[in-house]
Amino acid sequence: MARPRSVKAHKGLPRGWRWHRSAYRYRVPKGQEHHWDGKTEFRLGSTLPEAHRTYAGRIASVDGAIVSFAHLFDRYLVEVTPGKAHSTQDEEVRHLSKLRGMIGENPVTLFKPHHAYQLRDAIHRAVVKGSGERYTNRVMEKLKHTLTKAVEWGVIEEHPMHDLKFKMLPVPRKSQINRAVSLEQVIDSLDYAPAWLQCYVKLKLMTGLRQVDLLLMTQRNITDDGLLVTHHKTENSSGKTTLYEWSPELTQVIQDIKALKPYSIHLFKTEKGGMFWNEKRGRESSGFHSAWNRWMKKLPEHQRFAERSIRNLVGSEDDLEEASKRLGHAHTSTTSRYYRLKPTVVSPLVPKTG
Repeated sequence: MARPRSVKAHKGLPRGWRWHRSAYRYRVPKGQEHHWDGKTEFRLGSTLPEAHRTYAGRIASVDGAIVSFAHLFDRYLVEVTPGKAHSTQDEEVRHLSKLRGMIGENPVTLFKPHHAYQLRDAIHRAVVKGSGERYTNRVMEKLKHTLTKAVEWGVIEEHPMHDLKFKMLPVPRKSQINRAVSLEQVIDSLDYAPAWLQCYVKLKLMTGLRQVDLLLMTQRNITDDGLLVTHHKTENSSGKTTLYEWSPELTQVIQDIKALKPYSIHLFKTEKGGMFWNEKRGRESSGFHSAWNRWMKKLPEHQRFAERSIRNLVGSEDDLEEASKRLGHAHTSTTSRYYRLKPTVVSPLVPKTG
């Protein structure tokens, strides 16, 4: 992690924290040194996520009682965050740091729906880049989940941000380039894609798997019963695994993938046989990104779409229960809220006459 260049880099840190000698450090209040190995200043870590986890672990071991939001965030960072992907952990630390600076000292039990609306609007007003609706909603979703854990841990009896009590900001529709309109649109565009990318898209259309799950897939995922996938997003939490049973179409696309050169343990690989997923960055490599963009530039502008839109498209197909299983969701509510793109079909009411 690069060393902060100015005092501005320290804004939003919890009280008593500072950056010194290439690490985040905590100035221990007088009388509490025995909780911090007898030190007046305790080294928390060289990265912000590490520092938050160290601090939260110490606080939780000293006093397990949750009174303020700062206490709630500390326990969340200790018990919930570590089970998630590294990129998600970094995002959670940023969002909880933001919330800590705004409501960290406030009692959790006194938080009401109107406070959530005030907080939502304050975050939205402070956004200086873009419209801010998506960023604001992501931060508020994180707060909502910490409050769900507060109910689970017995801190509060009733959730103040239940869907009937609180609404996120309406988000403007994304531009057409971000959405695949139909399965036919995607299939028709495959003629312009290289062979390995055609296989990638076909497999994604069949399974709805996230990009990370596809790019991390190896020969070990191929079993006698089907394609066995442990979802990367929940690997360290629920460990949810999905078996995609063999069908003639799935069998064919896997055979096509295995025939692609160079031969490698990875199903989707670079020219040297390595994987396209960058673990350190928590995202696809520049090679995959470049290949996708080269493909899209061959299409008319109105027919282009983002990789992530294919998963949304798959989520709109079939019965809700089946679509939810295919996407690896724990609850159908997630599928219904974020992936059902098709309009609800209803018959018009025919008024009675006479």
